[in-house]
Amino acid sequence: MPRRRLYYGWLVLAALAGINFANGSTAIGVLTVFVLPLTQAFGWSRTQIALATSLGALSGALAAPLVGRLTDRYGARWPLTLGGLLAALALFALARMQALWQFYLAFGLARFADQGCIQNPSPPVVARWFHRYRGRAMALLSFATAAGGVLLPPLAHVLITHWHWRTAWAVLGGLMLGCGVLPCAFLVRRQPQDLGLPLDGLAPAPGASAATAGPPGPAIPWRAALCTLTFWCLLAAAFVAGVAATGVALHLVPYLQQQGLAAAAAVSAVSLHFLAAGLSALAWGVAVERFSSQRLLVLAFALRSASLALLLAADTPLLATLFALVQGSAEGGRQTLTALLLADYYGRQHLGTLYGLLRAVQTAGFALGPLLAGATFDLTQSYRGAFAAFLALTLGGTLLVALARPPRQG
Repeated sequence: MPRRRLYYGWLVLAALAGINFANGSTAIGVLTVFVLPLTQAFGWSRTQIALATSLGALSGALAAPLVGRLTDRYGARWPLTLGGLLAALALFALARMQALWQFYLAFGLARFADQGCIQNPSPPVVARWFHRYRGRAMALLSFATAAGGVLLPPLAHVLITHWHWRTAWAVLGGLMLGCGVLPCAFLVRRQPQDLGLPLDGLAPAPGASAATAGPPGPAIPWRAALCTLTFWCLLAAAFVAGVAATGVALHLVPYLQQQGLAAAAAVSAVSLHFLAAGLSALAWGVAVERFSSQRLLVLAFALRSASLALLLAADTPLLATLFALVQGSAEGGRQTLTALLLADYYGRQHLGTLYGLLRAVQTAGFALGPLLAGATFDLTQSYRGAFAAFLALTLGGTLLVALARPPRQG
């Protein structure tokens, strides 16, 4: 009996996993490890540091719809490769910066690559290569992303402690080249039909060709999707999720230290958050093959709200650990389920465009959150007011997702 060949989609997924793992170098969860060293080295305020994340997020938000449209038409190979090169260049520049404007330029470029060119096209590629195991494939992508969040903050912390923060940035840049740029350049392709392969590697039905075989489901044009209340509910929910996510993430380590935790314990909470996100993503991916993606996303938003309530009370390692576990589980669900819900509601033909629009709105929230938290701290010497506002916003986002019912077709 001949051996069954490995479906090429798994190689594409491996390349996506590599670049999204390395992309953790540009994430807020890594930058939070650098906040105190940069403050000590240059005397920058929290608001000044937060502004770099906002500038990069805004540029990524502007690029996301265009990159999404290009992904639908031409594939994600070159956006991913270019994004990885830009991120690596930015990380090397951070290792040599001497002034605040250089920090803004370099980290802004890193966030542009992250939000516009790497995170944005990755889920639509998974949706184009998988149908039967789409939930599991998306979960594996989320797991790889979370693994970067687990491993890279402590790696940066060790490099900063034993060598220098400049060394840490340079090592992260090399990681992006090796794990991200090269695999994407050589392995990523637009869709299985371009290689004459059937979707999922499964033989098409009798009378159908691999080039025309596709999954059943909706095929709503992106312009029609923009006219549905459901899509606007999801956009609003993505915005508030973005505000709360980065508003907490950038300032988490300083906040926990202000609450009385040691620096190592605070960094451990960041890593534990990503570990919970990665492990839970696998569970969410299996669950979405059996249960409604919309109901599961409501649950993920509700868990995020509960985690923020825990954070407001977190003044011991135990409470910080509980926060990280709940928050990570919620984030694993949100990352895994959002693109799947769009594919379930609107189909995969225009998923890159729709996901790009959603990422643009979410990234605008990414830009606002750190500034709100940083300004609140600079004015009051406390993050509690900002984090309480993020809790209220997340509760509103939970309601918005609950209102996002399947759109009517036709």
